[in-house]
Amino acid sequence: MDPLKIYRPSLLGGAVDYDVDLSQSNCGCIAAFYLVSAPGKNSSGQYWNTDGYYYCDGNQVGGNWCPEFDIMEANQWAFQTTPHSCDSPTSVGYYSNCNRGGDCWLNNVDKLSYNDYGPGDNFRINTLKEFHVNLKWGTSGDFSVTMSQGANSASMSGNCA
Repeated sequence: MDPLKIYRPSLLGGAVDYDVDLSQSNCGCIAAFYLVSAPGKNSSGQYWNTDGYYYCDGNQVGGNWCPEFDIMEANQWAFQTTPHSCDSPTSVGYYSNCNRGGDCWLNNVDKLSYNDYGPGDNFRINTLKEFHVNLKWGTSGDFSVTMSQGANSASMSGNCA
């Protein structure tokens, strides 16, 4: 795998749309969809390749830090979107520390009403059935998540600026 050929889209001002079925993801199980700023580099500026994929993330899994954006960490009861920022990289692109817990996250517990998200027909978004998610990024640290299912929708937004 060539670290210079890793796809690196610019998502500022863009969006990601997807459909998700969490009917089999109950408590204790998390379905995840996330982006990382690969390829990772070591302190000398060389590409870090401990796994053959130059993996890095905001929690140093595999030994290397880099910015991460958790588009979705969810199950039937919980939905969270979390950016993980890092300290500024060195002149050779090495990150020495990232915010493991994340910054300005959005989750259904803090940002939605109780009946907006959960398993069953009494919830606006019934997580026992497939639903649609739209994540939009602004250009100045703002982002929003809108979940929709049929005529129902639930939205949450945040700003990391």
